[in-house]
Amino acid sequence: MKKLMTICAAALAFGAASSAYAQHAEKCEPIPKEEWRPQAELERKLTNQGWKISRVKITNGCYEVYGRDEKNGKVETFFHPKTFDVVTAPK
Repeated sequence: MKKLMTICAAALAFGAASSAYAQHAEKCEPIPKEEWRPQAELERKLTNQGWKISRVKITNGCYEVYGRDEKNGKVETFFHPKTFDVVTAPK
């Protein structure tokens, strides 16, 4: 019984760790950094649309924005760094 509990605990720990390192499927094509529009410009655009931004980071060559949209819904959205188009995961 003790061995079974140890195996279950290890499986749970592995599952939690692997989900923490899950990769996003959203990707932007590689473009030179000098062609990227400034992050502040994206933040200003979204704020003007009613978003409340809590964090912006770069993931898979895209701007990844965390916050709340104009309807106060929680969002994690990827934007192309040159066009600011929303990037979605391939289906």
